[in-house]
Amino acid sequence: MAIDHVLKLYSETIQSPYLHYGFWDNPSSLNTDLLSIEDIVLAQGRYIEHLASFIPENVNKIIDVGCGVGGNAAYLKEKGYEIEVLSPDVYQEEVIKEKFNGEMRFYKTKFEDFKSQNVYDLILESESACYIKINEGFSSAKKALRDGGYLLAADYFVYNSDNQSPHLKSSHKMDEYLTKAETSGFTLLKEYDQTDNTMPTLDAALNFINRFIFPTAEYLQNSIQRKNPKTYRLLKSLLQKKISNKMDQLDLMSSEEFRKYRKYMIYLFQKV
Repeated sequence: MAIDHVLKLYSETIQSPYLHYGFWDNPSSLNTDLLSIEDIVLAQGRYIEHLASFIPENVNKIIDVGCGVGGNAAYLKEKGYEIEVLSPDVYQEEVIKEKFNGEMRFYKTKFEDFKSQNVYDLILESESACYIKINEGFSSAKKALRDGGYLLAADYFVYNSDNQSPHLKSSHKMDEYLTKAETSGFTLLKEYDQTDNTMPTLDAALNFINRFIFPTAEYLQNSIQRKNPKTYRLLKSLLQKKISNKMDQLDLMSSEEFRKYRKYMIYLFQKV
């Protein structure tokens, strides 16, 4: 798989060991206009703390599917779990090898194609379930888990698809996902709706774009138009459609739009 450049950009700009949304304990008390990058990184650390609280006591061997840059794996390793990681992304493979000095076993593959060499107590899918095909994903999970093993998925799912929105394109439908889990031999033990606890990250990101990115882009546009009108007209003709498409995707940064269509859920399943 080629490098996911969006996740790479996120990793290198935030400079966090995590790639996920983060978890805010008291979201209603926050002023998201004042949140800093450091605040977001702290919330990301809180995310794995909260997610790890769903891991049953009889778990030792875990595979982190869609491991990102290894923040979750490092946390769980420090807590004493035996961790292996999986991702099809070349950049993430390089980061993992460097971070763990080659000592963390890394599987470079899509989970749907994973040929497990071990049997695991728990499969962790932290913001990676949406990348995995539903049928093939549960099939691979069943093969990789011991009897009575667990699948812990934390991701955003579509609960309302009555309209047209970019929020419908990058998530699984909640009812379809849960139905397939049941028919694949997985019992839902716990669920937690953490939508409210993740939305401040979106609000902070959108505020940053409105406060810094748009004014900077407007300044550059006016400067080029004033000093090099021919260059400006050429760039406008070449890039206008692409810019328009990117502007449409800003709906993905809106927590209000997110709530209309998606919920950020934690699901703990057990293999029957």
